[in-house]
Amino acid sequence: MAAKGEMASRSTSPQEPALSFDAGRVRAILFDLDGTLMALRGGERGGALAERLVAVLPAASEEEVRHVVRRLFVLTETPTNYVLAVLDRVGLDTWLRPLADRARRLKGIGTLETLEPVAGVETLIPRLARHYALGVLTNRARREAFAFLERYGLRPFFGAVTTRQDTWRFKPHPHVVRRTAALLGVTPEQALVVGDMPVDMVAARRAGAQAVGVLTGFATEEELWAAGAHAVVADVTRLPELLGKP
Repeated sequence: MAAKGEMASRSTSPQEPALSFDAGRVRAILFDLDGTLMALRGGERGGALAERLVAVLPAASEEEVRHVVRRLFVLTETPTNYVLAVLDRVGLDTWLRPLADRARRLKGIGTLETLEPVAGVETLIPRLARHYALGVLTNRARREAFAFLERYGLRPFFGAVTTRQDTWRFKPHPHVVRRTAALLGVTPEQALVVGDMPVDMVAARRAGAQAVGVLTGFATEEELWAAGAHAVVADVTRLPELLGKP
């Protein structure tokens, strides 16, 4: 496992060919938001939901409870966002927003008022923008994605933003990668997808893009490798070193 501040690349499994990360083919970087550019608020350990369950399940260890809750969040990522998309389309998103915000707090991710960047993101993005086209692909709503980018002065550096209002096909479907890459004027093969979840890695591979996992989100290093990561880094601030742009 990669220690904090380190990075690694390897084959995902004995049955798959070795994944060789090729920095030379990268022309654009497509970022996930939650757990990648946005800091989680305890979500990597199961958030407030895990804390509550630990208190009422004395027979289970804290580690076991947090593991189960975290895995639940990983496995329900895509179906949850399809439900939210349907609510958006039928106009119930505003009515249900307080409930959705409560669910986010339980999950350990930021609400609109509490979105914060991972440490170092505000200086990293302008630095990367000197060398690459930058995009966002997120299952967040458009208003939340743009509010975060604008609040921290990052919006001018992103040439494309794909949210759940822009497509019916969410990660791990490759469409989100292909759409965002096309808006940036590159092919999927020239894109690098950076995310904290297995669905980010799978979407990238299905689209023909390279994938880098970060350990600032819900998934473990092993889960990111198994999903097809070409490399795993501690956080996004390690990308310049990985890309040869120190």
